[in-house]
Amino acid sequence: MPGVVPGMKRGLALIAVLLVAGCAGRAGGDTAVPAPAPTVSPAHLVPDGYTGRFQVTAAVLENAQHGPQLCTTMADSYPPQCGGPDVAGWHWDGVKYESAVKSKWGSYVLVGTFDGKTFTLTQPPRTPDEPTSTPDGQVKSTTPCPAPAGGWKPVDAARATDATFNDVVAKANADKDFGGLWIDEPAAALDLTPHNDPRRMVLNVRYTKDLARHEADLRKIWGGALCVSPARHTEAELRRIQDELTKEPGVVTSGTEPISGVVTVGVYVAKESLQQDFDTRFGSGVVVLEGLLTPLD
Repeated sequence: MPGVVPGMKRGLALIAVLLVAGCAGRAGGDTAVPAPAPTVSPAHLVPDGYTGRFQVTAAVLENAQHGPQLCTTMADSYPPQCGGPDVAGWHWDGVKYESAVKSKWGSYVLVGTFDGKTFTLTQPPRTPDEPTSTPDGQVKSTTPCPAPAGGWKPVDAARATDATFNDVVAKANADKDFGGLWIDEPAAALDLTPHNDPRRMVLNVRYTKDLARHEADLRKIWGGALCVSPARHTEAELRRIQDELTKEPGVVTSGTEPISGVVTVGVYVAKESLQQDFDTRFGSGVVVLEGLLTPLD
């Protein structure tokens, strides 16, 4: 998730993430500590030579140009368009689907094997279960700074407005030390009604150095709650890595994640050897592989 750009609707920046990466000092309070290196769990990686089954929840689409293919994203058109590995053993009989202009498509849970080009079904597809909320139904805070006494509140409500929000975001993004930016709304844990109110928000900004100076500069503009914390890499560095990796064969999706300070790369199978290669090229944990296919065996 990249940093918020000036003019972005703030509602899109309100995020709920279960894990907070790293530890940081509170602006104007505790001393900031270096951002820790992210780690990659081996459980999410697939050993080279794996020949077992995979599971994936994805769309399957067939049209006049190609047979059934597995798609992780679809073009916003009607009928939709997408492309991906061929799905072997697919039959439209017995599954619910939509159709238009010689196209058929639907979303399914698929189980099968994958040879790098073709996903071969080993059991019939099924309809995905309805999404469920978190156990307590609450939004988890993503602010790494300790909360001040009395909780997160504006220090100057007159400067916690839409206009000052856009101005401070522009200021942060323009700095060469900028490492990422996101919005947290801890009050949503108690009140799930989306207010998009700058006075309820905590603006999180990361820099690679000179945190106190950057905090002081932001405070000249922004009167709302603020957490300034350290970043391992600038957002510009992460975006350069992302741009390089989008040209790699087999990369399906990519993005930068400001909370953990990494580049995420989506591939069909997240192999251990590929993660090791990225660790060698870019540093341990800078690039995190996300496998779109989950191994079952």
